[in-house]
Amino acid sequence: MPEEQPIDPAAVRRGDTQYGTGYTETLFKRLNTVDLHFSSLMQKFVHGGLYDREVIPHKTRELCAIAALCTSGRFNQMRSHFTAARSYGAKDAEILEVIIQMSTYAGIPTVLEGIKVFQDWAAQGGAMSGYGTGEK
Repeated sequence: MPEEQPIDPAAVRRGDTQYGTGYTETLFKRLNTVDLHFSSLMQKFVHGGLYDREVIPHKTRELCAIAALCTSGRFNQMRSHFTAARSYGAKDAEILEVIIQMSTYAGIPTVLEGIKVFQDWAAQGGAMSGYGTGEK
């Protein structure tokens, strides 16, 4: 059985702000069971590192993440970033516009799928999904 490893407080603080209380702790507890070193790297580099940079506003960062995930076809992962974008003040129209703008870079079928994922997320009250929800 893997050893217990404390979760980096900076990663939890940023994750709670972006995704809601508990998401990030669940994410890293799950990752700890897979690989402690990888979990630690993610905590320090992404959640406690890149996501804490103040060069661009957090809302802009999340809209960039949505664009990148849409163009790369990582639709389910977009849901957590919809939540994060909203937590930083993005309006639904702004999130949809970012998705729509990706038609130039990823094509209409990709954008239609992104819009569907957004509509499903919104219809479910902005329900989170992803590795930090505890879903298998």
